[in-house]
Amino acid sequence: MKNASSPPLATYADTLFIWIEKKGAIAYWLFAFLLGTLISRVFAPTDFFPLLLIIVPLWLIAIERAPSGKQAFNFGWWSGFGLLSVGLNWIGYSFTQQDAVPVVIAPFAIMALSGLLSIYIGLAFWLTWLTKVRLIPRIFVFAAIWTLLEIARGFLFTGFPWHVIGSMWANWLPVAQSASFITVYGLSLLSMTVAGSLVCLLVRRNSLGFVIPAITVGGFVVVAGLGYLRLDNVQTEYHTNVSLRLVQANIKQREKWISYLIENHFDKHMSLSRGSSTEGKADGVKLLIWPETSVQRQTFDREGSIPRWRLSRLLERGSYALVGAPRYSANENSYDFYNSLFAVNYKGDIHARYDKKHLVPFGEYLPFEGILNALGLSQLTGGSAFKSGDQNATIALPGVPAFSPLICYEIIFPGGVVNNGSTEKRPEWLLNITNDGWFGLTEGPHQHLALARFRAIEEGLPLVRNAGGGISAVIDPYGRTISQLEINRQGILDSVLPRAIKAPMISVLSKIMLIIMLSLLTIIIAAYINKRRQ
Repeated sequence: MKNASSPPLATYADTLFIWIEKKGAIAYWLFAFLLGTLISRVFAPTDFFPLLLIIVPLWLIAIERAPSGKQAFNFGWWSGFGLLSVGLNWIGYSFTQQDAVPVVIAPFAIMALSGLLSIYIGLAFWLTWLTKVRLIPRIFVFAAIWTLLEIARGFLFTGFPWHVIGSMWANWLPVAQSASFITVYGLSLLSMTVAGSLVCLLVRRNSLGFVIPAITVGGFVVVAGLGYLRLDNVQTEYHTNVSLRLVQANIKQREKWISYLIENHFDKHMSLSRGSSTEGKADGVKLLIWPETSVQRQTFDREGSIPRWRLSRLLERGSYALVGAPRYSANENSYDFYNSLFAVNYKGDIHARYDKKHLVPFGEYLPFEGILNALGLSQLTGGSAFKSGDQNATIALPGVPAFSPLICYEIIFPGGVVNNGSTEKRPEWLLNITNDGWFGLTEGPHQHLALARFRAIEEGLPLVRNAGGGISAVIDPYGRTISQLEINRQGILDSVLPRAIKAPMISVLSKIMLIIMLSLLTIIIAAYINKRRQ
């Protein structure tokens, strides 16, 4: 750790760092942890973005003061641990919703996951320190490295793009509009650059200390202004012939799979689906949408399924029910289980099916299954892991615009919500069915919705989202909420389907590649300039 007698930086925050350093290593790491916990408040539902403008400059000063790469990494890791262990606290609630896994494991699971993911943030600090660039170049280098590691976290080892800095603007729609051009990762790069530039106000005493922040903040204000004009100049258009009914029965997760209650759960969905109809049908509804695993029968797709036949009795001719249910297929010596979505017509026929592709580690399948089974931890998936589907799909039903089905957290992956490799035409909307009842009244459902909103903006596609006990909503391609059913509410949400806007000229994945190239170029240029100055 840097000695308190080292030459102080010309910064107003330097006194704070010197005081904390004198308190010892534990105080220093607790300070880093505190900064991380505060950053967790910039995300939904708190949405307090000014904290980013305060903490990122302090992070840059911490990198400047670090006498070694190890200390820089440690400060970043502890900040990341604060951000993620507090920001992902909602995961712990899911442990209270099942008997197969002891609740006492919850804090250890959160700490283990947060500790692993914090390595990415520690690396951002270490790599920035390693470049040895000066103050102003360091602002851009840190933002670039941070963004690259966010992208890595979103793709590597199945990916977990939660708490991406750009997603903090989900409920600040004028700013969020920029994601349609630069994706949520580009918005991270922009946000970290703007926040980091404010370090100049702490470090510099001459006019340059105001020039850099003025440029970056001014640019950000322009971006927000353009987003405001974009929203102000367009109205949501609709497929007026496609009426939707989202059914949110708000089944408590602990009761969901109790065998003697399963029929009651189904009846509750049926009753809500009828609405005020006197004929026992979902009158005037083109698409009846139930959430993930709303039918707890693994035989739903089998010939003669009574639940499927009963469901079809709700439908008028030309209408469909889109329903989440598990299914299985028999192999020679075993069974494969899938988390699926079914499209059922008024005759009870299955018109289309989608098997979830991107499964939740430890929730739906067991990584390193052989090793963990040997340790007796197979119960982490409830005893039966799901099998992954083959690929993203586009489902086209007669009389209904084609859509991309997404189950649970498949919606959170930028560039992964449409079948990019398909020769089929672009889908015209996104359907996300999920079961956020796992997370109760925590922050998780709010953040899940925030991340989903960005997929609508990035792809220019409306989003229809049935979250079970979470927040169900119909969102237009600009990210605006058309209608919404709040968390922990039982009811139905009736709407018409918004229309998509013109397809982006460049795919989201290609834009992410451009962000990667821009970030790498920023680092290379800064390193080159720094070397020339030496």
